[in-house]
Amino acid sequence: MKAIMVMFDTLNRHMLPPYGGDWLHAPNFSRLAKQAVTFDRCFVGSMPCMPARRELQTGRYNFLHRS
Repeated sequence: MKAIMVMFDTLNRHMLPPYGGDWLHAPNFSRLAKQAVTFDRCFVGSMPCMPARRELQTGRYNFLHRS
């Protein structure tokens, strides 16, 4: 099985067409969403970017084992 995870920093998902952002023209995002799995309920327990990435990639909450 091959998997590619696409993650963006400081991007509100409501700005993208697959998540309801109809005022923005982003055909590549729309095409990618049609051919891939989109997550509608993915929450992170800590912010900003690096702790959130660690949580998404490992499935463990960052604040439990990092200061």
